[in-house]
Amino acid sequence: MSLICVEPLDLYDPAEADAAVKRHFSALHVEEDLFPGIRVLIKPNLLSARTPEQNVTTHPELIAAVVRWLKKRGVADITIADSPGGPYRPEALKNVYRTAGLLALEPDARLNYDTSFSSVACPEGFTVRSFNRIRPVVEADYLINMPKLKTHGMVTLTAGIKNLFGTIPGLQKPEMHYRFPTEDSFCHMLLELARSVSPQITLIDGVDAMEGNGPNSGTIRHLGLTFSSRDPFTLDWYVAGIMGLNPESITLLSKARALGLATPDNLSLAGTPASPAVPPFRLPDAAAVDFGSHFPGFLRRPIVAVARRLFKPVPSLKPELCIGCGKCAESCPEHLIELRNGKARFRQKGCISCFCCQEMCPRHAIEIRRIFQK
Repeated sequence: MSLICVEPLDLYDPAEADAAVKRHFSALHVEEDLFPGIRVLIKPNLLSARTPEQNVTTHPELIAAVVRWLKKRGVADITIADSPGGPYRPEALKNVYRTAGLLALEPDARLNYDTSFSSVACPEGFTVRSFNRIRPVVEADYLINMPKLKTHGMVTLTAGIKNLFGTIPGLQKPEMHYRFPTEDSFCHMLLELARSVSPQITLIDGVDAMEGNGPNSGTIRHLGLTFSSRDPFTLDWYVAGIMGLNPESITLLSKARALGLATPDNLSLAGTPASPAVPPFRLPDAAAVDFGSHFPGFLRRPIVAVARRLFKPVPSLKPELCIGCGKCAESCPEHLIELRNGKARFRQKGCISCFCCQEMCPRHAIEIRRIFQK
């Protein structure tokens, strides 16, 4: 039985955040896990250098509430760490921490600047034999996974499972896209990574979530909720339903259920009951094209399936918004993007539709369009 706790949090108010975290951790009996000298790692979503108001990263006030809860219970060794998109360097990390509002958490928590990593072998039977993980994740006794609830261009949903992709260092993440170029293979890799990392607690920031072209270029969707569980797979399934989405239609979640990781038929709820969002969260452009809307219901599903095989989603530049920063080229696992005359130039042949370029663009200059696959 997987216990999922749902707690309302309408604003990122310190007192209200403290109360919500206390209720979450009480329901999950987190205090019973603690022991003298425990090394706790908080793994937020720090995708890139974005302010809290831009709603891309886990809100600092919710992270601060977790730090305060831990400090009150005598935990002295608390580290905050993530591997954002782009190069994994101390100066880049400091810029992300500063912009995301995390510098104020020191000295109560340590902000990680160690950019080393270790290879960790996977259990027998995994497709991936080992994962490189950032050092703080390897050294921690206890991992609190704190994602930001958002839609995602490639895997539709980024929450508990996808947030753990940030345990892979820097530009090794695009390399993983290269090794696992299809949505199916990439999702399978993410599930193995989540099983390998195995966070003790996942606490999702769904107060101000993101819909549309997440995880970086979407729009704010106020949900006013936080979610937690010891089981990130079933938690993500549940949260997808609260977003008004069909979990079975999300490859990451349908695979999790098929593998017996997500068990939505065997969950219990604590906290405050929540209803599915109305209207449902808007999907990313890569997933939202409705080819079958003008056809009768019994024809819609096969028509959509055929159309999606014929029409491939690819990134497309809005030249008037491009500032030539090169973030897209830096993140492309197939190296199909180059800068010419201060603007990005894309080659479509060989594109694996991972949308890392759109994910890392700071100016929302990349949109998704579908092209006919010959």
